[in-house]
Amino acid sequence: MVQKTLANRIKVELFTWSSLAFALALLEGGVIGIIIKNGFAGQVSDWLLNLAVAVATGAPYYSNLVSFIWVKLSHGKNKARFISNLAIICCLCGIGISQIKFSGAGLILLLVLFVFARTCWSGILTIRSTIWRVNYPRYIRGKVTAKLATLTSLLMSIAAITAGWLLDWHFSVFQWLFIGFSIISLLGAFRYRYLSIRHDVKTMQREQAMPSQISLTRLFSILKENKAFGKYMLSMFVLGSGNLMFMAPLIVYLNEYTQLAKSSQILIITAIPLALIPFAVGWWARLLDGNHIFHFRAIHSWGFVIAIATFLLAQVSGVEMFYFVGACCYGIAISGGVIGWNLGHNDFVSKANPMEYMAVHVTLTGIRGVIAPFLGISFYQWLDSLSPQSSQYALLLPLSLTTTGGLLFVYFNRQRKLGQLN
Repeated sequence: MVQKTLANRIKVELFTWSSLAFALALLEGGVIGIIIKNGFAGQVSDWLLNLAVAVATGAPYYSNLVSFIWVKLSHGKNKARFISNLAIICCLCGIGISQIKFSGAGLILLLVLFVFARTCWSGILTIRSTIWRVNYPRYIRGKVTAKLATLTSLLMSIAAITAGWLLDWHFSVFQWLFIGFSIISLLGAFRYRYLSIRHDVKTMQREQAMPSQISLTRLFSILKENKAFGKYMLSMFVLGSGNLMFMAPLIVYLNEYTQLAKSSQILIITAIPLALIPFAVGWWARLLDGNHIFHFRAIHSWGFVIAIATFLLAQVSGVEMFYFVGACCYGIAISGGVIGWNLGHNDFVSKANPMEYMAVHVTLTGIRGVIAPFLGISFYQWLDSLSPQSSQYALLLPLSLTTTGGLLFVYFNRQRKLGQLN
């Protein structure tokens, strides 16, 4: 009976996240950034256009700043229904984006709808990790997450490739893309309402009896109370800043200094990385299931270093094939990031509230999401103002940060092994 219930829960998860993959593929910062760069060219200045690309690539991350608000709003409520409602809002934002016009005002409206959709998605990520912790035992949690990530990423990749081909064929079809994919995703959003959660009634009753005390002050006090978790968040902040910094200048450079078609750009930025997740996520899941997150990140971080270094090599050498190699390296890296993102904080939780720890993680991601993409595009613009050739070195800054983050994980993992982490 237990196995049957577990299997039913996984089926609901698979259906929901597979359906939502279609809308989410179009709500990726890379896809929106390419649409902005190509659809609004000539409507605003190049500087504002590039700034809008930075806003788009950063939105999936700085929208996480309000994660603690989602924790408060979901307190004492059915978590599955709450996630369902947020997912429905994301789909409706997608339909709203389909109606925008290619003008200055249309660009503002697109960014507002996109940022709002990604803000709702941040709530889904924050609350979903709690459901997974309750519904799936530790020994299979990584495998379940990998299974969900595999199917979702594969469908997102297919959706992104389809979008790229159609946009190359006729750019105006983006309207029907957003309508069609959003309607498909609404099916999954509604289905999640009926997911069963272990001990859900007791949990809601307990939460209702104890008002949520979570706040920004409480979130940052966790970093002081749990020094090991604080070191983990420091390493993640440095590594993640580099990862968030390189995408906007890469999109702009691909558009301005290469002859790659829109479909090829979407392949490099979104489709190839997502398509590779199913092939690498299982190995990363096995690595995490048997080891501490510090050990995992001490190995996994270097995937991002290699990916950004390869993109930099592509820009410096002018060999376009290296962009596709970099996209493959990036896909392998983010396949591990999917696992670590959802489960890594659990190694520090003990008897504390896992949602609070996830909220800390997500909020700090939001902070670097506000800073990193704009620093990255500003560095690119500064180099480009010196000479067009100089802009090809813009990825040196994110590469240095990502390398530093990898070194921090190696150092703190050694401390952990020696029992000196706290």
